[in-house]
Amino acid sequence: MSLTSRRLLKTAIIFFEKVMMEHEKVEKIDLVEEDDYKAVFEIYLADGRILVTYIGDVYVLTAADVREIVSEYEVVDCIVVVSNWDEYTSEAKEIAKTMGIGVFKLKEFMKAINYNGKKFLDTYIEKTIE
Repeated sequence: MSLTSRRLLKTAIIFFEKVMMEHEKVEKIDLVEEDDYKAVFEIYLADGRILVTYIGDVYVLTAADVREIVSEYEVVDCIVVVSNWDEYTSEAKEIAKTMGIGVFKLKEFMKAINYNGKKFLDTYIEKTIE
């Protein structure tokens, strides 16, 4: 399955923690679980929310991947693909939204944590051609 197609480097985990702690809305971040392919964090926000966040380095996150993650982590609030080259399908984003879960690239997640509810789940950044 694509969730184990690329290893999640320790440097990606460290970078994610650093970037999160630099965000003005983040008060604390705890690494809950880590293995060769994923890390799960609890991110404590200034507004009182705690986001259980799954991160992975997946070339293309699919709807099947979302279902697999949720079957293992029922309380996950967000799935974040961390590499600049990673993507997710529109079906992955939509199926996750029906479950109340956000699917994001890292930059999108940084924007999304400023919002709650539907606006949180709907956050994405359009690709631009330079």
